[in-house]
Amino acid sequence: MEIDQLRQYLDHPQEAGRWLGAWKLDDVDRAHAALLRMAVAGIPLDLLANMCEQLAEQLPRLSDPDMALNNLDRFVATVRNPLSIATLFERDREGLPILLQIFSTSQYLSDLLVTDSEAYDLLRMTEGQPVARNVLIDELCSEVAALNDEKGVMTALRRFKRRETLRIAYGDIIRGQRLEIVTAQISYLADAIVEAAYRFARASLERKRGVPRGPDRQRCRFAVLAMGKLGGGELNYSSDIDLIFLYEAEGATDGQRSLANVEFFDRLARDIIKLLTELTPLGAAYRVDLRLRPEGQHGPTVPNLESALHYYDVSGRTWERQAFLKARAAAGDADFGQEFLNRLEPWVYRRYLSRADIAGIKALKRRIEHHVKTEGADLRNVKTGHGGIRDIEFTIQFLQLLSGGDLPELRTGNTLEAIALLEGGGCLTGQERGILEENYAFLRKTEHRLQLMFDLQTHLLPTSNQELRRLAIRMGYSDTPDKPALDAFTADYKQRTVLNRKILDHLLHDAFGEEDKPEPEVDLVLDPDPQPEHISGVLGRYPFHDSQL
Repeated sequence: MEIDQLRQYLDHPQEAGRWLGAWKLDDVDRAHAALLRMAVAGIPLDLLANMCEQLAEQLPRLSDPDMALNNLDRFVATVRNPLSIATLFERDREGLPILLQIFSTSQYLSDLLVTDSEAYDLLRMTEGQPVARNVLIDELCSEVAALNDEKGVMTALRRFKRRETLRIAYGDIIRGQRLEIVTAQISYLADAIVEAAYRFARASLERKRGVPRGPDRQRCRFAVLAMGKLGGGELNYSSDIDLIFLYEAEGATDGQRSLANVEFFDRLARDIIKLLTELTPLGAAYRVDLRLRPEGQHGPTVPNLESALHYYDVSGRTWERQAFLKARAAAGDADFGQEFLNRLEPWVYRRYLSRADIAGIKALKRRIEHHVKTEGADLRNVKTGHGGIRDIEFTIQFLQLLSGGDLPELRTGNTLEAIALLEGGGCLTGQERGILEENYAFLRKTEHRLQLMFDLQTHLLPTSNQELRRLAIRMGYSDTPDKPALDAFTADYKQRTVLNRKILDHLLHDAFGEEDKPEPEVDLVLDPDPQPEHISGVLGRYPFHDSQL
């Protein structure tokens, strides 16, 4: 556009209304003020005119043009040299459109770019390319090794997570990388941060209390096992991380202020958790869930090897076997962690099912089916709704438990890998595999777009049509003469979840077919987390004073 025309619009806001309205903005007054601030900040009018031409082309295509322009305004106000950034936008015709795409997709990522002056340059250098797990670990651990204080380490962990999350999201949003690449990168990042926290915490504690040694006087090993989505290498942007800590053997440290190993590793675990979870000006690195450890919340924070093996051999239940389908040594001594998992594998994957095993698997099947009829009633919930993410994951894990004893090739913690392997093992047809893979990737991408907006652990689709339309555009839908983006997305979402449920119902029915009605007490005992109303309903017919005990 001509500089004189831009000057006229900037000087006379009333004349700019129609011009800015064509950009699909809701608040043209705020947009005009933003352009005026950019001019005052030091962007020459010729470069601002070039930016306006790009804005006129790009904003109408975005999910939220107002949000994109507002974040651009904030970004320009904080960069060291507004003239330099405007020159870059003129020279690199991808620079501004890419930024606008991020600015309209995630307020969380926008805030990171605004508050970290170096983040944008790093983002342009990496272009969202995947990074190997060991490279991330080596880079972060080297940085942390040079630090001496806990607060400095916390800051380093959180800053590293922010910058690497920007890189991963760039690959996801801008480069359209496949789900398995994105989730693996998010998981590698978590591995690196947990490993760095472990190394710093252990080194600090050993300087104070000495090296923990076992009965053979060798250095006692310690492992961090990743469970859940982290264990499967398929973590979300805003997931908790499920961990189990494990140490090798009883003994004591060799320092002047000696500690028993059990106390040393309990303190180590608490120090690691503090480094990961404590709120700082940069927030927390992760929320940590330890409830999958032996005996859950009633058990020690860090069991030793033999006590853990004994617990699972004597008291382990089917839902715990299901959880260990996804277990992986993520930090600490990887060989030790893998040794433990190797010894546990025959318990997880039973080659010959006892009556108790069959009862447990049937109870798991009924829990899945009960969830579908009750908890899955909220169709807006991408995770727990009918035909949602949890339906697919639980059914796939159910099939792995059922067949993994005879078919070792099914033993993987990753859902997409498991779907492919189940087809190879004859447990899924080629058509079922293709549908479940595509629909699972669709649902996980939807989940990611919801969580990236504000870095919240949410799974609910928006209630307003305006926000739902914005989500549809962030998912890659666009308005066409035949169908608006909103209608296309909602139709796809409904079709995919309904089809998922049909396939999963069929798979569960074929696994055992019709069965006798179970005693409710059996399912209560085998339920890992029964609701209070379930407990009261089953045990209320007995003369207990307090059924919840």
